Amino acid sequence: MDESIIIIDWKEQGDGSYDIEVMGYRNFKQYFSEVFYSIEKPLSVLSVSDSSISGEVACNSATSTLLKHLTNIIGNGVKTKGHIFTEKELNLKFPFVDLIAIERFEEITSIKFDHSKFNNRREFQEYFAKWLDSQRQ
Repeated sequence: MDESIIIIDWKEQGDGSYDIEVMGYRNFKQYFSEVFYSIEKPLSVLSVSDSSISGEVACNSATSTLLKHLTNIIGNGVKTKGHIFTEKELNLKFPFVDLIAIERFEEITSIKFDHSKFNNRREFQEYFAKWLDSQRQ
């Protein structure tokens, strides 16, 4: 199964400019990140109305309007960063990002994993697959 996620995040800076970050994920692993600088203000998500959500015409939807506006701002802005993440980089981030999610999952489900069995994302995926198989038997 292939799952792709794109997250667009913007933050106003002290000088009134905006940093717009676009992050792409594939199968829950971060694949790329780009950051753009703009002096134009992106539309607020609070600008979405009931009429734009309930309409049936896709080109007039809230999503379409927000994405067109962001695309224009990004196109008129300046790209300040761009990066594709390697497996090695993702593994280095593992203790700080993924481990928190794993521990939260353990807390919610009252399941306890043996953390000595994995040190990075790939090892956890293998450990989890084996753990699932053992639970099915």
